Amino acid sequence: MIDPQQGRGTGGGRSLKTAAEALAALRILGAAPDGITPEALAGELGKSTATARYLLNTLCQEGYAVRDRQTGTVRLQDAPPWGEAWGETDAPDDLRRYELPERLSDAVTELYWRTRQRTYLARWEDDDATVIVDARGHQGLARIPDLAERIPLASAHALAVTKALIASSGARAERLREQSTLASFTGTTITSTPAIELELARVRRRGYAVDREEYAEGFCCIGAPIFAPNGQVAASIAISTPARRFATHGEELTGVVRDVAATATQDWIDAESGVPPPDDPEAIRRGSVPGTA
Repeated sequence: MIDPQQGRGTGGGRSLKTAAEALAALRILGAAPDGITPEALAGELGKSTATARYLLNTLCQEGYAVRDRQTGTVRLQDAPPWGEAWGETDAPDDLRRYELPERLSDAVTELYWRTRQRTYLARWEDDDATVIVDARGHQGLARIPDLAERIPLASAHALAVTKALIASSGARAERLREQSTLASFTGTTITSTPAIELELARVRRRGYAVDREEYAEGFCCIGAPIFAPNGQVAASIAISTPARRFATHGEELTGVVRDVAATATQDWIDAESGVPPPDDPEAIRRGSVPGTA
């Protein structure tokens, strides 16, 4: 019998809502080394304080987290229940450069066909830079001025494709906070540390990132993370669109970006499990956003 909480995710595979919430809570705890209160977690997840408290209680009971009795905050245990250190690799998980599967190029193509906007796939190149590893766009489609293939950390606060990555990486978010000054590319660029922290919290809570003419006037971008099978964010996929189109179709475009990112994540998991890709070459042409054909 199917659990009543079980449904279908946007990627087409089955998902369990409560499990997804617990994993999201773990990711948020991982980015908060000093711990987090139920109220703060509720704000990050967009859930009630009671739900956040139940999630934290469960993580504590199962050995993943520990509560400070004096402050009421909860932080990750020094090691997970199976005994090895968290992310015991050559580099922490949120600093690791993942080898991306070829299937992700299909996601870039799908996003382009469904939006007819310039489309990007990015990953970490090293500790301080993001690199655009794939892109689509037809002739005559406007480009973001001065956007290079390699995006330094000093520019990452102004682009959705990089915000979607930084929001999941406590180490890189800290590096961003350590920048003495953040460049102001336009009048809407977010440059203060408190505002950046609020912005990254919104990205984690909503599951996507937006920049509203923050890097270049006249251009808006929407980005969403792609997860590796181990649950860590490994890449981001994004579109850039004229500000006027974002104003009229921003919600629909955001939905498509999130859907393609979720599908790409599920496809990667399926590939690791040996599940063949769907045999439907016309699928990527379906579901176009109004006004983008």
